[in-house]
Amino acid sequence: MQPTKDSFYIALRTRLVAVDPNRTMTLDGATRPAIAVIENEPPTGAPLLCDTFYLRWGNARPTTLSVGTLMAMDCTISYCTKGSVQNANLDRGRDLASLDNDLLAICSPPQTPKCDYSSGSPVSLGSTIFWTQPVLNAAKSTPPYVGRDVTVTVFFYPEVNQS
Repeated sequence: MQPTKDSFYIALRTRLVAVDPNRTMTLDGATRPAIAVIENEPPTGAPLLCDTFYLRWGNARPTTLSVGTLMAMDCTISYCTKGSVQNANLDRGRDLASLDNDLLAICSPPQTPKCDYSSGSPVSLGSTIFWTQPVLNAAKSTPPYVGRDVTVTVFFYPEVNQS
């Protein structure tokens, strides 16, 4: 399952750089595209960053869509904003809409090659992962923030251990 998670994340990260190269985050002194996988980040206990996409993986399960071993795994993508200081934080809705638009853009097309990234360099696994269109849940507001949780279901064939 890890290659599926990694391939999805890398595809979205690469697309984010193309769609909005200015949407970055700085974490531990390093500036990078504003997308992170919660399970891969250090457990600092610090609040999540605004204007950053956070991926959380759910359970993997077999699908009823095919006779083979096709699996599905939900990914929740969460993000929030508090608007901009120069606009007295009154542009939170516009900033949330901008995040929504970036997310919809990076999720299309809804597929990418599946690779193994465990050695650092991608190694093709000869299959493709694909996913549903994002389901944007209702905006939630916890002043001074406004945010959203989005659900995407990722489909994949499990890796087969050849050893």
